[in-house]
Amino acid sequence: MKKISLGKLNIVYTEKSDGNMRLPENRKKVLSHFGFSSVFIPDQKHTSNVFDIEDYKGQEADGLFTDKNNTPIGVLTADCMPVVISDGEVLLVLHAGWKGLFNGIIENGIENLKNRERGFAVIGASARDCCYYVGEDFLEKAKEKGINITKRHFKKDEKGIKFSLQEVAKDKLKEKGINHIVDLSLCTICKENFFSYRKGDFEDRMLTFAWLSED
Repeated sequence: MKKISLGKLNIVYTEKSDGNMRLPENRKKVLSHFGFSSVFIPDQKHTSNVFDIEDYKGQEADGLFTDKNNTPIGVLTADCMPVVISDGEVLLVLHAGWKGLFNGIIENGIENLKNRERGFAVIGASARDCCYYVGEDFLEKAKEKGINITKRHFKKDEKGIKFSLQEVAKDKLKEKGINHIVDLSLCTICKENFFSYRKGDFEDRMLTFAWLSED
């Protein structure tokens, strides 16, 4: 597991060596290391739904937010992007696969910030354009959703089209006023220390969780 601290914001992401984070006993070990006994995780279904943890009752969702300090929220991933966004007052943690990304989960999440000018985002380990192959129909789906696809978003080689979900995410963040973006630049497909659905890890997941500490 690795921890990143940016002011009040604390982010932890697990690796393959930490075990399958779908298993409560593995999550408990990681959480206890940081003094927590539980974490809020949405019932992820590749939606664009984002809920306040105060209102969350197990609905299908792929993002949660809170304005409470020392309250960890997280998402489970194995190629999709974990995206953490905060303005120092509100914390968002999103599970952004291509479906949620194209359907507006980032925009929906950012609506809950109190001060976008102070907002910043961190994009965690996920499938990247070094390895993430898609078809022509994928590009068409993106265009149908109003995404302005340019050469910055994809490249072609002898195997096909490699696409950058991260560049789409950055565009959407900037369009909503989030200009401070940290991309960890970690690919789950070619880095052996991460689970990857595309590599056959169909049931295993990593956990990315975050919390705001006291001032």
